Amino acid sequence: MLIFLDFDDVLFNTKKFKDAYFSLFKKRGVSRDIFDKFYYTPSDSGIDRYCPVNHVKRICKELNLNYSDFKDDVLEFVGDTSRYIFGDSVSFLNNFSKNELYLVSFSKTDFQKSKIFNSGIANHFCKIKIVNELKGDAINEIIKNNKIKYNQKNYFIDDRVEHLTDAKIKNPNLTTIFLLRKEGRYKDRKNKYCDYKVSNFNEILKIIKQKNVKKIS
Repeated sequence: MLIFLDFDDVLFNTKKFKDAYFSLFKKRGVSRDIFDKFYYTPSDSGIDRYCPVNHVKRICKELNLNYSDFKDDVLEFVGDTSRYIFGDSVSFLNNFSKNELYLVSFSKTDFQKSKIFNSGIANHFCKIKIVNELKGDAINEIIKNNKIKYNQKNYFIDDRVEHLTDAKIKNPNLTTIFLLRKEGRYKDRKNKYCDYKVSNFNEILKIIKQKNVKKIS
């Protein structure tokens, strides 16, 4: 059995994190408009990339703020993101071995890596994969590399229906679980490619235990 999990809004309270992150800027007099205006680093490829250091640098130049102190505050904040892990995340992960757990996250940036690897839960996973596209191919690659039997029960947990849909179409045997937390930023609607819709990890644990018992019997 393999379990694939998303990070943002699944294991990690991204809304709470982003609100606290913005407060660092707000206390220095940065408005939401200025925060948003200089958020992304312009790219020749046309793909937006977020870098906190560059974000701070552009804002400091615009508002004539002290760059060094501001940058240090932001890097210190991103250096420990463990307080934003949902309360039921670790207890859920503790039910499974490291070899069963894979993290597949969207947004291939250093900022995303910092959020994940400074969250205190990275060591629970056999592999952490960060992608810039839909996740179906990444999941299938991991399954293939593990030489998983075609009929083995594998699970994919995400809060975005587009990722669940892509994964289910590319691997119909994958059990897709749509986790819609009340704290989540997105309110997608369940479709036919989502096998289950749940609101917390306790519900997911019951589903996995029930399906595995049925398989054994």
